[in-house]
Amino acid sequence: MVGKLPWTRLGIWTVLALVILAPGIFQPMSVLMGDPRIDVWNHAWGYWFVAESLGNGQLPYHTHLVGGPDGGVLYFIDTPGALISLPLTWAFGPTLAYNLVLLGRMAMAGLAAQMLCEALSKPGLHSWLAGAAYATTPFVLCELGNGISEVCATQWLPLTLWAAIRAIDRGRWRDWALLGLLQGITSVTTFYYGLTSALLVAPLVGYHLVRRFISDSKQGIQTLKGGALAGLCGGLLVLPHWLIFRASLADPGALIKRDGELNMQLMAHNAVDPRVYFTPGDFQSVDLAAVYGEPFIHTAYLRWSVIALVVLALVYGSRRIRGWSLLGGFSLVLGLGPFLWWGGEWYTAGGMKFSLPFEWLRQLTPELAITHPLRLSIGAQAICCALAGAGLGALIERFQIQGRRAALTIGGLTFLCMAEGLFGSSATWPLPTAQAEVSTVYSNAPEGMVLELPAEVGTTMETSVYFWHQTAHGQPIPYTPDVRMGSARDRKTFQAFQAPMGADPLLGTTEQPSPPDASTVAHIRDTYGMIVLHPELERRAQLQTSYEQALTPAFGPPEEIDGLKVWRLK
Repeated sequence: MVGKLPWTRLGIWTVLALVILAPGIFQPMSVLMGDPRIDVWNHAWGYWFVAESLGNGQLPYHTHLVGGPDGGVLYFIDTPGALISLPLTWAFGPTLAYNLVLLGRMAMAGLAAQMLCEALSKPGLHSWLAGAAYATTPFVLCELGNGISEVCATQWLPLTLWAAIRAIDRGRWRDWALLGLLQGITSVTTFYYGLTSALLVAPLVGYHLVRRFISDSKQGIQTLKGGALAGLCGGLLVLPHWLIFRASLADPGALIKRDGELNMQLMAHNAVDPRVYFTPGDFQSVDLAAVYGEPFIHTAYLRWSVIALVVLALVYGSRRIRGWSLLGGFSLVLGLGPFLWWGGEWYTAGGMKFSLPFEWLRQLTPELAITHPLRLSIGAQAICCALAGAGLGALIERFQIQGRRAALTIGGLTFLCMAEGLFGSSATWPLPTAQAEVSTVYSNAPEGMVLELPAEVGTTMETSVYFWHQTAHGQPIPYTPDVRMGSARDRKTFQAFQAPMGADPLLGTTEQPSPPDASTVAHIRDTYGMIVLHPELERRAQLQTSYEQALTPAFGPPEEIDGLKVWRLK
């Protein structure tokens, strides 16, 4: 594999990725991989947004497409994926581009874990188990279903760890530069993974640095210089991205804002129970559907089949493997978040929350808004899968399993690890998909903003499909991610659609349509070219009053097209 991308192996991993994403991936132009009730619409829309902006000679940063009528500053979180797929988006549209990026990420994840396994043990058929196990982790299967595309870019972290081993073992300048480059790519693609890999690589390099200074100062100095080169290469790649991202949040016109209070709320929302690592079946640290009405599913179940093979690696493997198990354990601890969560609440001792290393890190760097700590466990996911492959190799070597028995052992255990990933956790497989086809109503939209209603369906993200509709009509919309009453920037219009002060919060919505007054009607006519009402979404939103009843006196009866109610204002 040295110096060349193993194309044959990548082809095999692509076949496995097709199996994991089947059957949806075989309709790459008509469906999107992900649950239509959650994040898939925002993330797939971003691929179109980046391509549309660059195609018009604009940076995908300040936009009037969302948050209308004024627009604002928005940095799309999966910009790396959108940039990689630009030619596909321009040629075939964002549906194909989005799906193929996910396919490529899954294929590369398998290859990356295989390479890490071989670096920790040796080349051999056992390494295929590592890749297959990593590509089918319940963690990534859940995120594929959630539609959070950047979190599915799991390949870069094991590649960074693989590069760290090469740099430490070989010590060549190009190996250290490659480590820095991959660390930078990991950080740019997903901040959480970049932080995780940095926190794992730093002690790994530091350990070897100290050892070499003790035994041979020249080797120590060489390692120190190599580490500095890696840091420089990674820093140069990360710095522009980090500055742009920070600026997008700090800008007065930012379309997405996060404050300290919201961050603390999100920490409870995304709290991690340690049992999530070891409990099979439908176990959730926080049952988001039951508590918040959100159909997100998060898990980091390690799988007992993988754990058993890791134990074999620790028993029969090398000292290096034992050291790497400590790094994996460190990643698991980071993934627990700032405080210990157990049984649906923060664990307290003496009336105080039991703090964990993640909280110590947060205290040192208070600007880090780390609200999804479970993602920091990705290092353990990669290391456990690589060690599982090494454990399989040690098992075969220890008991001298050869020929057909070896093939059956490797195939059987690989299948077991994959099956436990696909069927043994809260992850859903086959993966859910969202219909990407858009009504012809939008392709014939008049000039002017497009107003789609209702604004929200409970606490789901179903109305975020309005972002996806924009890929067909191309006109500005009033919402910002995510589509909610509270995310609409056109307050003049939406004041007529809000429940009055003192409304019963148990109704589950702040939305209550009422006929707009004369000035609001004039504003809507001046601002919007079309209003589209989704009766099915309105029914599920269980609104007390009807938008059709509220709008018809001002704009006349709507057209009925493809099950939608449409008012054309221009």
